[in-house]
Amino acid sequence: MIATSPAGNSTARRRWKLESAAGFSLIELLVVFALIGLSLSVVGPRVGHSLDVSRLKASVRALAATARQARDLARTEQREVTLTIDVLARTYRLDDRTAHPIRPVSTTVSVTGAQSERLSENEIGFRFFADGSATGGQIELSLNDQSFFIEVDWLTGLTRIQQ
Repeated sequence: MIATSPAGNSTARRRWKLESAAGFSLIELLVVFALIGLSLSVVGPRVGHSLDVSRLKASVRALAATARQARDLARTEQREVTLTIDVLARTYRLDDRTAHPIRPVSTTVSVTGAQSERLSENEIGFRFFADGSATGGQIELSLNDQSFFIEVDWLTGLTRIQQ
């Protein structure tokens, strides 16, 4: 009986494994990078728009919360509290406190309120009274195709958000 060694056969197997494990060809890598670039060009602008809408929603909630805070402050301290909105600067503030920005910067701000509360060409206020009532009005924040309305009821001073 003759014993044969699979040495010749194993050398061929080792060489085949080394050649197949060498990696990807340049063309395969270029195709993958081209597909990644194409998908990012389609998805990228949508992600940016989603972030802007999220910032707009956060500004709407913060502004409505500030209006609610103004009403609560007026009732607890038994004094008038004014929420002032600067349409041009896109900011809002309570009384003489620090102004808060409305984001994103490209947001359009429109305010409808009592003529007696117009402080300047760009500023209009909502006055909240000790009994809970307010001068009332509406604030519209819009960005592209998204619009949100913050309504302040004149009789109750309550604030609500509508889309």
